[in-house]
Amino acid sequence: MGNTSPRPPALNQDSVDGVYTQRREDSCQNLSTSSSGRSFASVNSHQSTFSVSRPWSRVSRRRWKESTLTLPYESSKTAWPVSQIESFFLPEFPFRSEGKHFTNLGEINKGAFGKVYKVSDEKGTLYALKVLSKSKIIRENAVQQVKDEVRIQRVCGHHPFIVDCPFHWQSKKRLFIVSNYVAGGELYDLLKTYTVLPVALVKLYVAQLALALDFLHNAGVIYRDLKPENILLDASLNVQLIDFGLSKWLPYGKTTRTICGTFLYMAPEVWTGEEYGHGVDWWSLGVIACVMLTGKYPSAEPDSGQFSTVLPQVGLDGPARDLLQRLLQVKSAQRLRTLRALKNIAFYKGYSFDDVKDRQVNPKELLPEIPEKLGDDFEGFDESFVTQL
Repeated sequence: MGNTSPRPPALNQDSVDGVYTQRREDSCQNLSTSSSGRSFASVNSHQSTFSVSRPWSRVSRRRWKESTLTLPYESSKTAWPVSQIESFFLPEFPFRSEGKHFTNLGEINKGAFGKVYKVSDEKGTLYALKVLSKSKIIRENAVQQVKDEVRIQRVCGHHPFIVDCPFHWQSKKRLFIVSNYVAGGELYDLLKTYTVLPVALVKLYVAQLALALDFLHNAGVIYRDLKPENILLDASLNVQLIDFGLSKWLPYGKTTRTICGTFLYMAPEVWTGEEYGHGVDWWSLGVIACVMLTGKYPSAEPDSGQFSTVLPQVGLDGPARDLLQRLLQVKSAQRLRTLRALKNIAFYKGYSFDDVKDRQVNPKELLPEIPEKLGDDFEGFDESFVTQL
């Protein structure tokens, strides 16, 4: 009875224990003390005909309890027919799509574990459907990462500048994650078109992203991959934060030291292997603000044995330069890393963050006509920062 397939070769004991810890705790609470033979993972299931007509022997019952409750690789060997590769992704990914049916309207993107499609439901509502390969996720030891991604997006998706994730489920070989469709494209495409954005629009976008980061940090989430490719624009060109694949549950004030992210936007303390906290997201925001204001990336030069940030030599007024210098402090303790501190700098003097949160400012009204020369300068960015630090 149950699955007897071999163990996945790429999983180590630690990762499997991490996947099954919560299931073992939940199963211990749901397990009936009777000898009915019901599945410990589903208290609403009925007795099988076999268990009623021929009760298990005392020895068989003892072996079943010992194998399913103490050995993580044996947890799928129960009266409930769930295969091992399916149980890896429970309870975050159920076995149904909640009665929803989607029509595929074409592929729109590719990722490390699968593809993203534009789909519509029965009412014509558009969504982005991410289809992930279970085998690739297991091979890369990323089971917990994918489960955290969908939980974080589901919990935080009600924020006005974060894309919601209304549906997610699994099949035998794939995971399905449905997010709201954002029609305006990536911030990266807007930067390629305009090279440099108007200061008023930069002020709006930095404020919107800061509100989203503040919300995530207060919810105990560190984002860790803030970049223009992960910032979509809706029909009104307001920002929408997507892709929580590298996000992590991290209580505010705590630290971690996993090296991850995109090199150009990665804070110095991340890729040097030091412990870091939520301040790394504010560094990434500073890099994005620098690109929006100047069309170039920041660089660095040695200063008294240490490195300090050097901004592009372009025309920046005092408040804009002050914003970048505060966000791009190499030493995290000296970096601007709270929404309250951002509101009090000269760049945002007299600015209403309440109007930003309520979407009272229209980004389209802040954009000039598309210039004849497109973003050549942005495409030829300066990589000296990541090569020198």
